[in-house]
This record gives sequence, C-alpha cells and structure tokens, in this order.
Amino acid sequence: MYTILLVEDEEAVRHSIKDLTPWEEYGFSVMGEASNGMEALEIISETMPDVIITDIRMPYMDGIQFIQEVREKYSQTVEVIFLSGYDEFTFAQTALSLKAAEYVLKPVSIDSMRALLGRIRAKLDEDVARVSDRTKLEAFYRDAFDVYKEKFLVSLITPTRKKDETLIAEKASEYGVPLKGNIFAVSVIDLPLETLSSVAMEEIIEESTEDSGNMLSFQYENQIVLIFSSEMGKDFAALFIKQIYRSLSLLQSRLVHYFSHPFSIGIGEVVFQISSLPLSYRSAMEALNYTHIYPEQHIISISDVESVNGAKDEKTRSDLKTELVMALKFGTAEETEEKIHAFFTGLAETADIQNAVLSILSIISEICASYGRNIALLLEGEDLFLELSHANTSARAEELAKRLAVSANEMASGVRENSHIQFVENAKRIIKERYSDSSFGLDQVADEISVSPAYFSTTFKKETGLSFVQYLTNIRLEKAKELLKNTDKKTYEIAEAIGFSEPNYFSFTFKKNIGMSPSQFRAGNRQ
Repeated sequence: MYTILLVEDEEAVRHSIKDLTPWEEYGFSVMGEASNGMEALEIISETMPDVIITDIRMPYMDGIQFIQEVREKYSQTVEVIFLSGYDEFTFAQTALSLKAAEYVLKPVSIDSMRALLGRIRAKLDEDVARVSDRTKLEAFYRDAFDVYKEKFLVSLITPTRKKDETLIAEKASEYGVPLKGNIFAVSVIDLPLETLSSVAMEEIIEESTEDSGNMLSFQYENQIVLIFSSEMGKDFAALFIKQIYRSLSLLQSRLVHYFSHPFSIGIGEVVFQISSLPLSYRSAMEALNYTHIYPEQHIISISDVESVNGAKDEKTRSDLKTELVMALKFGTAEETEEKIHAFFTGLAETADIQNAVLSILSIISEICASYGRNIALLLEGEDLFLELSHANTSARAEELAKRLAVSANEMASGVRENSHIQFVENAKRIIKERYSDSSFGLDQVADEISVSPAYFSTTFKKETGLSFVQYLTNIRLEKAKELLKNTDKKTYEIAEAIGFSEPNYFSFTFKKNIGMSPSQFRAGNRQ
C-alpha cells in the first residue's frame, strides 16, 4: 500500500478530502496530514511518504516553498500533486519545474480524486514493475576487462602487506574508477542474494547517488560495497559523513519504494589514504552488525555507536570475532558465556587452546581500551598473568575467559547506560541553551553531539517519548507562557525571543498546543 501526506490549510476541505476519498480502494493510505508547509516538513523529517498532495496557497509556508524544501533536502522522486484554486499559468509552470505529477484545480470532486488516484497508482506501479522486471534478469557475464576491474575493486578493501598509492591511482584511472580525493569512507549494504545479482539494483544505486560526487559501488560476498571519496580536507570529516548519510538516505527511500522494506546499511570510519580503505570497510561491517542490535535503525555509522579513544591496532581489529564483540557490548552475561564456550568447543591441542585465549584476550583488551579501562583490573585484585599461567587446560582456560568476559560485559553495560543517559541529557541541555535561535534544528543538535540526524532523532524519541521537534516546541512554548505571564512583551517580540521567525506561526502553534491564543492565555493568567 502506498502512503500519502495530505497538506491543506482549510480544515473543512482537508477533512472532506480525507474522509470521502476511497484511498484503500486504490491502494493508498493517509500517513499524515498538515495545515501548512512547516507542519508538513516536521512530518517528513520523521517519515517520507510515497505521494504528497498539497495546496499551494497556505500560511507560514506555501506549497511551492514546501515542495522546494522537499526536493532540495529530502527526495527528488516522491510524487507531488498540487491543489490550487487559481487557474494561473505561472503556478502550473512552477509545479512542472518541481516535477509535480499533477496540478489540480479546486474544488476537487470525489470523481476527480478517483481518477487522480488511478493515474498516480498506475504511475507508481509502472515504476515498481519497471525495476521488478529487471530484477528477474540474470547478471550478464563479464568480459576480461570487467573481471580484472572487479578484482581491483575487491583489492581496495581487502588487507595486503603493502599498498602502493601510486599504483592504485594508475589502476583506478585505467579502469575508470573515481578514486581521486583527500578523504574516503566505505559503506556496506546488506541485501538478499536474489537482489544482489540484479541489474535493477545497479540502476537504483546509480540513480540514487548520481549527485553524490565521487562514488563507486560493487558486489563483494553478500553485500554491496560503496566507496565514497572527496576533495575535502581532513577537517571536514564530519561534513563528509553527513553528505554520505544523506546520499544513503535517498538510496534507502528508493529501495523501500521498489522492494517495500528497508535494508541494513553500515558506514565505516573516515580514512585519508586509499591504502587505508580496508580499515574503513571493516568498521562499516561492524556498523552493519549494529543494525541487528538497533533494529529501528537501518543506516548506522560506526561513529554513531562507538567512541574509541586513541588509535586502533589494525592487526587486532582483523582478529575480532563479531558475535563475541556484540555479546560483550550488548548481550547478557549468559550470552557472553555462550560465545566464550564456542571458542573452546572441540579444542584439545595446547596450541589451539592458547590461540583461543589470546584471541579472546585481544578482543576484551580492545573493548576495555575503547572505554578507557585496563583489562588487568577486570579480575578485581587477582593477578591476571598468574591466572593465565594456570590456564593450561581447556576447562581452566575457558573458565578464566568467561570470568574476564563477564566482567567486561558488566563494565560495558554500565558505561553504555551512563553514556546513553549522558547522550540524552546533553541533547536536552543544548536544546534549552539554543531554543531561542530560529535557525536551530535537528541537524545542529546532531552535529554538536557528533551523530547522524536520523540516529539522534530515533534515540531521542525512544528515550524521551517525544520527537525532537515536539520537545523543542514544548520548551519554546513553556518559555512563551512564562513571558506572557510576567512581561508586557508583544506577541511578535515573544515569538522572536523563543525562536519563531514567523509571529503568525507562533500564534498558530501556541493555540494548537495550548488550546487558546497567546492573548487569551495572557488575559487568563494575569494577577
């Protein structure tokens, strides 16, 4: 079923369209409604619909401005239907420039809406069918050039003893691979096998990332790998990741459109040499694993979920066992012991037991270091090295490894809980400090906390029960009530003081949330 956002300032008209139109008959559902462009943008910041039906003439932000914002910041592909009471060529011309699917004059009859929905449904189905048909095609055989190019691409993300930057650059130029830049990052998309081999998937990725600058994609094992590069300097790493996240968000919306569900995407750490791409790839795979821990998050950057102090040893990273890392960081003590037991199952040779112990110690040590702790302190006063010398059998080694792992799990759980609380508290503090800035929004607070906007939005709402926009609005309105009670400031002065650039929109929002106008509130609360 396709989703529709209905934007119309006249409440009676909006309700009439919503209640009388047979949406489900044509495979649609109304996922939200708004009375102006500003309200609609708040909805879109949380969820992108398949279709937007919007009036043109509305207060605070009209339909033209609204769709311009949508096209610029959110989606180039969402279907747009303009409703207007004005039969003017300039409006229709602007609608066409914004890639509107339909321009309809009001009043709109039910028959007109039926015909409109039929046309839009046919167009959406045609888009889906076009891609769907292509997914049934088998991948064509690569010629020799394509085979060598594929091997070259895979070599970029797999570790070797030494990578010659000059030779890599020459090969990239020979194969037409866009790898020029000063800054790089790898992203990994986890897709079903039947989707991986489709020509349609290549087309979707190409269409969705055509404005992403230097980007290349290829299949490796069970994932699609994307390598992003840019001419930006090292100081712009945060901006680089933000641009990548935006590109992947647009790609995700296309994938959802064609396959009806989102896919898991991991973003690796930023590196500054082509030869360091294996490091970014491995961290992208780690980020991909976090999507199973945070099922509500479908795009996760490693920088969102891990805050590691100091440089990481590349050899140690290559030895990490993902399941144990996940259990140590996010699982229970029982799950942690279960993963430790798996290391020792079937081991009899002394060398194998020692290797298992060393591998586990390597993982636990890195996790401790990432939280600023020392592995030697996990045994609470006991001598770690003495205990290791006694672990000369499989049973003793497993028992020691379990004690260390469970202690590390308890340490990580405590740090994670404190970090999560601090995350939300920092956000609340920033909001209270900057609510009066009319340009302050989701992107700004996410930047200050150094996470992606989507990760911040989901986490904040999960912890507070409110979306960022509603929480910010509540803070502003509480301050407005205080000023209305205790000062003689005019409404427009109060609006400006609490971060509303449009006084009329402040009055509209105040009445919508408080149930009365600012002047009525002031009159009823004066001593």
